[in-house]
Amino acid sequence: MFSRGLASPRKDLLAISGFGPETADAILLYAGGLPTFVVDTYTHRILVRHGWLDYDATYHEIKDYFESALPSDAALYNEYHALLVRVGKDYCRRTGPKCEGCPLADMLPPGGIVMPV
Repeated sequence: MFSRGLASPRKDLLAISGFGPETADAILLYAGGLPTFVVDTYTHRILVRHGWLDYDATYHEIKDYFESALPSDAALYNEYHALLVRVGKDYCRRTGPKCEGCPLADMLPPGGIVMPV
């Protein structure tokens, strides 16, 4: 399956009932070692709160944001996603964000986190 490149297996995975883009991309990246960026709620929240993308940004817009800025490298995408998950869980939580001590705190806009999230 993974030897067919990225587009064909992604299309096949998305055809499975219950599989959305995040699940398909996670399988392709983590199981297949293919260079596709996984977008999740943590990623969306971090980007929006920092004012890097609008709240209404779609899965594909967020995915394109990373894939157009980074080299197409599965190990790099894996590391970026893992770091975003860590920041999302430990600092940029849905409620009660802990901006103090966050490794991305210096990158917040001057007025603080952007809402709504």
